[in-house]
Amino acid sequence: MTLEFRSLSLSHLGVIGSGQIGPDIALHFARELWPYRVRVTVVDVSEQALAQGRTKLERKLEKDVQGKRLSTEAAAAVRELTRFTSDYQELAGAGLVVEAASENLELKRRIFADLRGRLGPEAALISNSSHLTPEEMFLGLSHPERGLVVHYFFPAERNPMVEVVAGAKTDPGLASDVLLLYQWLGKLPIRVGSRYGYAVDPIFEGQFLAAALCVEEGLGTVKEVDAVSREALGATVGSFTAMNLAGGNPLIDHGLSECGRRFCGWFRSPALLKRQLELGKPWDVPARGETVNVEPERRETIVRKLRGANFGLVCHILDAGIIDIADHDLLLRAALDIRPPYAFMNELGVRESLRLVEEYAAAHPPFPVPECLRRQAAAGRPFELPLVRRSDRGAVAVLEIRDPLRKNTLDDKICGELERHLSACRADAGVRAAVLTGFGRDAFASGPEGAALDALRESVRRLGKPLVCALNGPADGAGRVVLGAAAAVLAAEPRPGAPALAPSVETFPFPDLVERACARALELSMRA
Repeated sequence: MTLEFRSLSLSHLGVIGSGQIGPDIALHFARELWPYRVRVTVVDVSEQALAQGRTKLERKLEKDVQGKRLSTEAAAAVRELTRFTSDYQELAGAGLVVEAASENLELKRRIFADLRGRLGPEAALISNSSHLTPEEMFLGLSHPERGLVVHYFFPAERNPMVEVVAGAKTDPGLASDVLLLYQWLGKLPIRVGSRYGYAVDPIFEGQFLAAALCVEEGLGTVKEVDAVSREALGATVGSFTAMNLAGGNPLIDHGLSECGRRFCGWFRSPALLKRQLELGKPWDVPARGETVNVEPERRETIVRKLRGANFGLVCHILDAGIIDIADHDLLLRAALDIRPPYAFMNELGVRESLRLVEEYAAAHPPFPVPECLRRQAAAGRPFELPLVRRSDRGAVAVLEIRDPLRKNTLDDKICGELERHLSACRADAGVRAAVLTGFGRDAFASGPEGAALDALRESVRRLGKPLVCALNGPADGAGRVVLGAAAAVLAAEPRPGAPALAPSVETFPFPDLVERACARALELSMRA
């Protein structure tokens, strides 16, 4: 079966590397694309790594079947369509290849040069790098416009977030196609500017460094600081536990050193990490369900230090201008499984958050105090974290609800934002129509009915211009009420096995949905 997704040919996909993350990337592709008979080939030079990768994929497939997340038939299809091999020739015909090898620049360059020699110029080359920029990796490569980064997070087959990083020479059309592709595949892709470490890893690594320094300063043992770090960051697991789960000690050692070279001298690989690397053992962390008691005074000191470091690191990325603030909050919340930091700072108070950062910086020079946090504290206002994004396409305003972890719930905040956007569209003579859609694949909009929804429905009625709903996913509860107020409803084609839509709803391929909705909205505006 030939599966074309805009500029991407998806009938055969490749993954380079059968180590820590490659098999999980392959599993995600295979689980999502088996109904389309898409082949996935994993290549590695090590037969041992290939064998371990096969075993890992098989083990996770069995868990999926046992948990009824995948049928027995689907699992059999995934096995049939996924191949592990040391023969690079078997990548022939692949339209997209994800490199998931070691975080080594020269190795990545050699891999991409070899792939470009084997694949056609139209093939998309993607790196799952966690740090390196596309400009570095694709330097001197023919057709660099077909290369970019898609950074997965642990575990890659389940964690919904990916950072999509285009380089200076990346075709903007390819970047847009990849963003849509990953959304269609069930991920939540976030566009991030090209900078070493992107928008997450300098924070993740800095959180670990701050925890390690607490141990080195005698504030607690590894086990104690790990336990307190969960409270400090609102995290599911502590900083040292995260290292054990991801097997990240060697990578974080290199990443912290590079961040120190590229950003500021506070970043460095601590002595505690160097010793652990020599031992080659996992960190001594709390066992599942174990209670670790830390006296209140030490606990409070550790909490203040870890929060000060975290807030400073987060705002340092915002100062770099590589990501939208609301997207950053979403990305960090889901990728690292922590309390969303900007919302957290708002709850604590931005001025108090600044005090924590200044306190940490004074004790740990040259830790930076970000300008964006200074400005926000001086303004005396919380950070604005909009959940509805407006982007105009000609005379059509596209409103996208971006709260996918809560299934784009139409609560008071989102309804209020939509009302303000609709009011602005009504007053804008350059806007002839509007389109409403959602971010993600799992929900267009949802939630219970209430007064806020009644006000939103009235705003749609008063718009005076056609509003077309573009269903990226199911509409439940309040989402269905909005559909009733729209001038037209279009939907993405259901995936195989998904419930059928009402016969009256026109469907279009996922990547074309919003574009077709804009065309329909303009058509309706000309009739009005």
